[in-house]
Amino acid sequence: MDLPDQVHRHNRSFLANAEQGAIQWILPRIPESVTSLHLTLLGLFGSFLGGVALIGCNWSISWLPLVILGIVLNWFGDSFDGSLARYRKAERPRFGFLVDHTCDLFSQIVIIICFGFSPFLSLIGAFIVLLCYLLFSAYTYIRAAVQNIHQMAYIGLGATEFRILMVVWAITGSVMGLHESPVNGASTLDLTIAFLGVLAVVGLAIKAVNDARNIAAEEQEHLKQAHSEAAGMEVSAYERSASR
Repeated sequence: MDLPDQVHRHNRSFLANAEQGAIQWILPRIPESVTSLHLTLLGLFGSFLGGVALIGCNWSISWLPLVILGIVLNWFGDSFDGSLARYRKAERPRFGFLVDHTCDLFSQIVIIICFGFSPFLSLIGAFIVLLCYLLFSAYTYIRAAVQNIHQMAYIGLGATEFRILMVVWAITGSVMGLHESPVNGASTLDLTIAFLGVLAVVGLAIKAVNDARNIAAEEQEHLKQAHSEAAGMEVSAYERSASR
């Protein structure tokens, strides 16, 4: 992912180290003709492929491999586009940030909504998941603007873990013969997802309060230092004028 130079990436997801190891191994093996923009578009294409396949699972479970392939392509494109640009020293921070994050938002929206039209999740459940995803994404961008930190994972779960959960859920749903109705009232699964969503939102709210307290303390300290420096300058000016 491309980010402006002053924003620092903060990734403590469960699979961060393994993922970075795989990325560093694969990067030199990507053909020179493939650019970071190609990979961004590949990720977007993967999301649409996975979304169409999810809907297709209503008629045949033979669509499931395409669901997995689409999500894998989405992961590959999203994980390697910025890394490839940095590896080749061809970064365009502002352009990359805009295009990459815009495509990523659309990609995840497509996949999550299509889950709601698949047999594995109702629209109610999908909208709850989407709401949480957008809320966490918005706070991530807010924190990047305020603290210059791009937090790429919460409680060990980042974009890669989220995609793995989607694949696992689709496979589990197909094995269990799950067939959630898109719009037919709230099911037990919907209520469970809603409960987990509430916990996630409460957890994010607690984190936001703690971040606000830390920022307030930092700004207060900066104000004290500024006032102290200003007072020192006034004393120095007074001493210089008195010695004349």
